[in-house]
Amino acid sequence: MMTVMILGAPEEAHAAYILSKVQKRGQSAFFFDTRRFPSQIKLNVLAGNASGPTQSLGFLEDTQAQLRIPLEDINAVYWRYHYGIQTPPEITDQFLAGMAHREIESAMGSFFRMLTCRWLNSPAAIAMHVFKPYQSHVMHQLGLRVPQTLISNDPSGVQDFFDQLNGQVIYKPVRGGAHTQKLSGDDLSKDRLAELAQAPVQFQEMIEGVDIRVYLIGEETFAAEIRSSTLDFRGDPNAAIVPVTLPEDIRRQCREAADALMLGYSGIDIRRTPEGDYVFLECNPCPMFMHFENMTGYPISDRLVDLLLTPQS
Repeated sequence: MMTVMILGAPEEAHAAYILSKVQKRGQSAFFFDTRRFPSQIKLNVLAGNASGPTQSLGFLEDTQAQLRIPLEDINAVYWRYHYGIQTPPEITDQFLAGMAHREIESAMGSFFRMLTCRWLNSPAAIAMHVFKPYQSHVMHQLGLRVPQTLISNDPSGVQDFFDQLNGQVIYKPVRGGAHTQKLSGDDLSKDRLAELAQAPVQFQEMIEGVDIRVYLIGEETFAAEIRSSTLDFRGDPNAAIVPVTLPEDIRRQCREAADALMLGYSGIDIRRTPEGDYVFLECNPCPMFMHFENMTGYPISDRLVDLLLTPQS
């Protein structure tokens, strides 16, 4: 029997859905909810204590879930959602709380990296996604078209970028987490630009066209147009999702981007311009898929489980 660790929690729909699908195939799956470590989940990780093919890595124990599993028995990990490091609330001293946070983070990070099984996706791939502009830089180096981008906290630099692109500029957080907006003249006021002193912002060339979401799972791709009247389709509950077939060279570029970003599974956002060019916006390492799957009929979750349950060579 194979065992899949799902990074997430029962209340997160996608994590619960994948766990259910793994179990329906007669395989074992369990949640690792990072909010419950270290207060409720025990973790013993052995580093360099033994040698040979039967080396023990230690064990994970969750009494609430009635689970005690040797770490070497974990065959695959589905990274759906990492809730972050939870410092025990009883530590009220700021210095000690900071030390505890570092220790928890280091222990958990070591545990993750010592699991040399299949990851969808790995800690390294997830970390790269945190640096979204660097991700675009990697795709650009592959020869893929990406939007011209500026990350800046310099008002004059933003004004120059705006002028260079004749005002066709959008802005969004560098790391993500908020919807895209078009940069306006009001945004270029002295008071508004002064807010850049608090945090840098990502500015991008505004690309006209149709949004396409591509789910890449192993060697397979499933693509659909997202037809929306809003600048950011995530804010449009009525957006239509229509299956499409990508040109072979664009499918190849999706695979190249995923390989460069260490992604075995990804939700890739592309915009097709009125001229027929394909502009790569982002490769998400842990995308939501249930609504997309329901709207298109694509077997995304089945293929994801297929890959998780395929022994890693």
